[in-house]
Amino acid sequence: MGRPRRWAEDMQARFPAGTFKRIKDVLDQATSASLLVMNESFASTTLHDATFIGERVLDRMTELGLLGVYVTFVDELASRNDACVSMVGTVNPDNPAERTFKIVRRPADGLAYAAAIARKYGLTYPQLKERLAV
Repeated sequence: MGRPRRWAEDMQARFPAGTFKRIKDVLDQATSASLLVMNESFASTTLHDATFIGERVLDRMTELGLLGVYVTFVDELASRNDACVSMVGTVNPDNPAERTFKIVRRPADGLAYAAAIARKYGLTYPQLKERLAV
């Protein structure tokens, strides 16, 4: 029984003070007439923590029946329940580092195109190695 509590305390310590209270306060005040927008709210944490927290937030949003936009890198959350609609940002198929800014309704595909973006900005391992060579 002590393990889950310890994990929850550790998780709270990894976020700025008051983060979870603010989220709880927003959800406590929300109604079915509310619009809630959350943009990569848990991107700075582990995948496990982001999934754990995201599931609870999405479940509460669904219970309330509010309209929401929940932007996340956690693909599993896009299909959390029937109320969730997956929308995906598209890229130029000839150049995955180039965003089109077009959003389409389709299942999340797990592609973040991080390698293409890193290459575009000279941040791949070989690029960094060459640039930092003495």
